Amino acid sequence: MNSITAQKKELRAAMMQQRRAMSFAFRREADRAIAEAVLRHPAYRAAKQVLAYVSMPHEVGTRAILEAVLADGKTLGLPVCEPETCTMLFYRLDALSELTAGAYRIPVPPASPERLLVPSEDTLMIVPMLAFDGQGYRLGAGGGYYDRFLAAHSVQAVGICYADCRMTQLPHDNNDRKLASCVTEQKTEDFYG
Repeated sequence: MNSITAQKKELRAAMMQQRRAMSFAFRREADRAIAEAVLRHPAYRAAKQVLAYVSMPHEVGTRAILEAVLADGKTLGLPVCEPETCTMLFYRLDALSELTAGAYRIPVPPASPERLLVPSEDTLMIVPMLAFDGQGYRLGAGGGYYDRFLAAHSVQAVGICYADCRMTQLPHDNNDRKLASCVTEQKTEDFYG
């Protein structure tokens, strides 16, 4: 294991512990504030297609965002992970009731060919993360799915995270992709360059 991989593994464990220590009341309020900020973000308002995710217990809650995307008449895409290739594809979801259990027990949309989405310049991607830094790098779950997707597609990537999970600088390498913005319950940071 190289030095950056080892550093990330250690940081992931620390950030997961920090998330578990957050109170339910704090997270509920922070999730609400983050959702409101995402829905006000210029990239959201301009997007015709939003690629998002169904949040797991340790992640910023996305249900309000998913409901708003559908209510606003935008195309909502959710990922289906392919563990054999460590890649993911996004498929259109028309209603939250269509979700079923997928890889890693993550709820997924129906993965039929006619629902496969192709990102375009009017696509916003909402990205999960455990931590982020002032340069726009993120610490994810460690599978590299999002970095591989972002390397292959030109989309506006906005991360959502709790403000306490902002770090001065995260370890990163050539495989890590920067975000366009990060939204927390306290503020939105935009990253350029």
